[in-house]
Amino acid sequence: MPTVVNTNLASLFAQNSLSNAQNNLATSVQRLSSGLRINSAKDDAAGLAIAQNMQSQINGTNQSVQNLSDATNLLQTADSGLSTIQDMLLKLKQLAVQGYDGSLNASQKLDIVQQMKDLNTEINQTAGRTQFNGINLISSGSTVDVNNTGIKAGNELTMTAITIATTAGTVLNTGTLTAAQTGTQGSITYTASLSNSMMDSLASGTFLMSASGNALTMTGTINGLATSQTVTVTDVVGLASGSASLQSQSLNFSNFGVSFALNANITSAGTITGALIASDFAALKTFAVLGNASTISDVRLQGTGPGSYALSVGAGVSQGTVTMTGTINGQQVTQSLALTTFAANSTTTLNFSSFGAQFDIKTYANAETSASIASMLTTQISQSGTGTGTLVVSQGANSDLQFQSGPASSAFIDIYTLNVMTGSSGSTAGTSTQMTSLGNRITGTTSGNLGALTGNDTISTWQTAFQNAAAAADNAIDYISTQRATYGSQMNRLSYVSTNLQTQSTNLSQSRSAIIDTNFASETANLTKGQIMQQAATAMLAQANQMPNVILSLLK
Repeated sequence: MPTVVNTNLASLFAQNSLSNAQNNLATSVQRLSSGLRINSAKDDAAGLAIAQNMQSQINGTNQSVQNLSDATNLLQTADSGLSTIQDMLLKLKQLAVQGYDGSLNASQKLDIVQQMKDLNTEINQTAGRTQFNGINLISSGSTVDVNNTGIKAGNELTMTAITIATTAGTVLNTGTLTAAQTGTQGSITYTASLSNSMMDSLASGTFLMSASGNALTMTGTINGLATSQTVTVTDVVGLASGSASLQSQSLNFSNFGVSFALNANITSAGTITGALIASDFAALKTFAVLGNASTISDVRLQGTGPGSYALSVGAGVSQGTVTMTGTINGQQVTQSLALTTFAANSTTTLNFSSFGAQFDIKTYANAETSASIASMLTTQISQSGTGTGTLVVSQGANSDLQFQSGPASSAFIDIYTLNVMTGSSGSTAGTSTQMTSLGNRITGTTSGNLGALTGNDTISTWQTAFQNAAAAADNAIDYISTQRATYGSQMNRLSYVSTNLQTQSTNLSQSRSAIIDTNFASETANLTKGQIMQQAATAMLAQANQMPNVILSLLK
């Protein structure tokens, strides 16, 4: 190596070695202080991607374990409710057998029947109270049959015909436009129609029509939004022969729910331009939608059992009274509501508490009379086109509760809720025939049921009723036992799944740790090495920086 001053290669080598030693030492310090081998993507790009993917699986697995813990608690809550009901069923069986005791008189047997009725009531109450986070576990709700019912949310109640009028009061529903141009004779009539889905929005607004050539524009406000729409009016051409020519076209302002059907009857040759027709419409200027409109805005069920509940309206002075009639637990139930005036721009709730049903009636620009609302409610036709003024309730299917059982989004465990109530309709309506049969045997008023017994019945009648109740209790006990066994097996299954998921999480965490965590034994050795190399590089750099001094001795 030549002896030079400007370029000190030894110093450059030492500087490079010192820089590398410092970088390695900084990396070791960073890893030891953070506990992570990968602190940024540059440390190990592939390793970082693999580790983050593993972390996603770990997070999903750990959350699944928590979800399954909730599922286990939910099942335990349901099982505790079923256990209480089963205890009451066992007592019912005991009481049914006790009813066979020939030493009891009729009054004492009626006391037994009353106790059984009370237990039947408590079974339904317990089922209704057994909830987890607001979810009914052993009592499912009912829903409105939107196809077969006439009373459902969204139905329009229109008491008088909707009328479209100009601000001057001219009726716009139907009319005749100017129909003479350059010798062409005839008449152009129009009929206006409104979309039911837009009727509520239209009822409180005014709208302006303007024309530019054969373009007819409508502007106004719909549901608080400024709206504008333009349609093209086509020319009407008469026959050259002069014979009558009936021509039709539709001007559909779909954004507003308004359309005009035009019928032109031309009796002479020639053309009536679309521009003339458009200007005739524009001459009507601003118009408003008049008339009374109201809506069934909501229907709520609170324990309403499956069935068909008919509405009827009174006569004479009772025209503003609506009566609902239906069957609850085998009994005919009737409830009447005397309606009052429905104020404009308001919502009124009709509460048929005996049936657990509520209707919200919303009025718009005009107030409604009680007789009008009552009349329209009792004439609502179902979607299927049958029946009038009827609320049809269907039993909702048992809820399918899903709990994720692993990191994959498609991994689920299904848990189904039950309905173990004993009623046949109303707020205690059940879906299990074993339970509803038991309820009927206890509360039913037909022959062979305890609810039909009186002190004057024969011993044979009493024995038959108690025998039927005992058999129904046995069936109900078997049913509840089967459901408890199902829930118990599901809890055991969840336990195994949770254990498996926890093992997976542990193994994934171990694998991720091998990739991303610092190996302190190895890294402390690297730290020591880095410190020594830094010191050595520093010393050698000092020596290298002194090497050019030898040139001074040559210059002396």
